[in-house]
Amino acid sequence: MSLSKNFSSNFSSLVEPSDRILVAVSGGLDSVVLLHLLKNSVNDLAIVHCNFQLREKDSDEDEKFVKSLAKFYNVPIFSKRFDTKSEQKKSKQSIQMAARNLRYAYFSDLLKKENYDYVAVAHHADDQIETFFINLLRGSGVKGLRGMLAKREQIIRPLLKFSRQDLENYAIKNNLKHREDISNSDDYYLRNNIRHHLIPSLETLEKSAKISILQSMENLQDLETQSLQDLENLQKCGFSATQIRSIQKTIGKHSGKQFTSKTHRAITHGGRLIIEPLLNSICTGVPTCTPLNAHLHAPLQINLINIKNFVLNTNPKIAQLDFDKLQFPLTLRHWEKGDFFIPFGGRNKQKLSDFFINQKLSRFEKERILLLCSGNDIAWIIGHRIDNRYKISSKTKRVLVIETVQ
Repeated sequence: MSLSKNFSSNFSSLVEPSDRILVAVSGGLDSVVLLHLLKNSVNDLAIVHCNFQLREKDSDEDEKFVKSLAKFYNVPIFSKRFDTKSEQKKSKQSIQMAARNLRYAYFSDLLKKENYDYVAVAHHADDQIETFFINLLRGSGVKGLRGMLAKREQIIRPLLKFSRQDLENYAIKNNLKHREDISNSDDYYLRNNIRHHLIPSLETLEKSAKISILQSMENLQDLETQSLQDLENLQKCGFSATQIRSIQKTIGKHSGKQFTSKTHRAITHGGRLIIEPLLNSICTGVPTCTPLNAHLHAPLQINLINIKNFVLNTNPKIAQLDFDKLQFPLTLRHWEKGDFFIPFGGRNKQKLSDFFINQKLSRFEKERILLLCSGNDIAWIIGHRIDNRYKISSKTKRVLVIETVQ
């Protein structure tokens, strides 16, 4: 993916044109590229630099270099030195975590004091993959494995869709100078070990390993988003905190598990959660809630036509039956255990329970199913399939057309 062609549209989806942006610049390749891109995309831009004083003269040289960039681009700069080692001793955290906490606390303080809208940081796709494995080895859940978000509160990451190679190519093309952090080559750090050894090993097994991992992380982000929506809907529908915890543990592990609040019931179906109101209850503001069809009522439009006017329609919501094969009056009922029919196009009987499994219908969907019956036979599973015994043939003279009306 080309940085020069795709960065602007990606960045514009994260912010408004009038937003004031701080860009975190360490002096390394990633942040230097981000600064160069933002200079052409942001009207009100400033640099923020953190000197953690962990690499003696190198740290000071980084600070000096970033200040020269601010002068070159003619943008304001906010720079601060931290006694990171003392902070690490106080907090009893790793030196990396202590530096991270100092960094983001400084960002938060600047955003408030200087009235900026966002801080842009230079995490890219390769950082995302490394983070995945770090969190995987720590036993993280979905939140950890889905990786960093492109936008979280006032932190934006406009480079997440681009690889380290994309950034290197861009820097070469635009003749961008940057500082090298020698600690990046030290395999003592877990992230470096993953970068230098694990990921190259995976790529020898599968060339597209990085692409596949990133796709899996996107899927996990979608799963987390759906989980948050489910949580909001469960709260709106009166489920207790204890019930919600049980539901969250059940999704993806057990299908058909049912939970009930005073007004609603929720059922797990594969990896999905379906929420429906109980009879005579009202649900407001919850898109997934739809009225439960508790009565044998199906709005149907029925027409009798001559075979000469017959035109085949394959819509499952329309049944076209041989009128003279039907036994009247036709009746409606719910399905029962042991029910069977002969699916259209087939010759053998099939249990409705097996048909529903093949159609991947949830418990709620099966409960809504109504059957149009001719005597003891099921002539039509309404909205799904007609029985082959009542199909139109060369001997048909009259066609009964029945259509569900929404």
